[in-house]
Amino acid sequence: MRAAYTLIDEGTLDRLVSLSPDVLLSTLEELEEAGAPTVYVDKMWDGLHFLLTGVSASAPREDDPLSEAVVGVHAFGGDDFVGCTENDELEPIIDALDAVDLDEALAKVDFAAFASARVYPNIWTDDPAQLRAELTDAFAELRRVHQQAADAERHLVISIY
Repeated sequence: MRAAYTLIDEGTLDRLVSLSPDVLLSTLEELEEAGAPTVYVDKMWDGLHFLLTGVSASAPREDDPLSEAVVGVHAFGGDDFVGCTENDELEPIIDALDAVDLDEALAKVDFAAFASARVYPNIWTDDPAQLRAELTDAFAELRRVHQQAADAERHLVISIY
């Protein structure tokens, strides 16, 4: 499973909202293939959510900008996970990401807690230095895509598949 963060305009968001859940993910994949700006956090999305919030993304925290950074503010219905953050909702999320002291968080990280909480993927007994490096890269991508969406005055659609 991986998380894809795709920048979209207002018309595309309106179209996505009107789709039935069974075609939403395939439509997003078509947008990505057609060149819609997309950033992938790959397998580290749940690990980032746990690092930033202390809970798995399977139980996102409402009104928590760090949780929303990973899974979005709004969730589409259906079996697949698709969320959205509208352009006017990006600023507090970016501010929250900017306030994270990632070096401090990673210095104190307890990967055994990730394993105990069954955070996806089941890699938390791997080399801690490698895990820290992957989380660092994923955080940088997460921060970058939110800023990119804000700068482009676009909405951000998050799909985890």
